[in-house]
Amino acid sequence: MGSYDPYKLIDEVETLLVSHGFAPSRIPGRGGDRLAGASRLLRGFGLQPRLAPEDAFDLGVPFQGRINQD
Repeated sequence: MGSYDPYKLIDEVETLLVSHGFAPSRIPGRGGDRLAGASRLLRGFGLQPRLAPEDAFDLGVPFQGRINQD
């Protein structure tokens, strides 16, 4: 299975839409939707979304000791 950068896919889709006469705009606060959609599309094609290490952790979720066994 290969991997692909979902952020690159988002940029490429935006460029494709512009070339077809659309005017896409990146709505503030919806970056998670774009990333989730691009990642899902890549997995649908049998590719693993490649994320930067800092993007692999959701630091906004509180640590839960019982779940993490600590």
